[in-house]
Amino acid sequence: MKPYLQLLTNWRIDALAALATVAMLLILSESASLTALLITKLTGFALAYGCYRLSQHWGRKGLINELNIFDAQ
Repeated sequence: MKPYLQLLTNWRIDALAALATVAMLLILSESASLTALLITKLTGFALAYGCYRLSQHWGRKGLINELNIFDAQ
């Protein structure tokens, strides 16, 4: 139980979750005009890529080691 509680104490994991949530909302949203559709999709994919790059960067530095508890199971 303690490893799961450690997930809540790292602000980087919360930031990644927030970025991923906003990215998925933008990617899955619908728009009436083509311009708005392209803007929301491109913004969503840019945020998803930024989330991926941040997770890779913080993972290499060892700042989000709490996520490794899922690899052991």
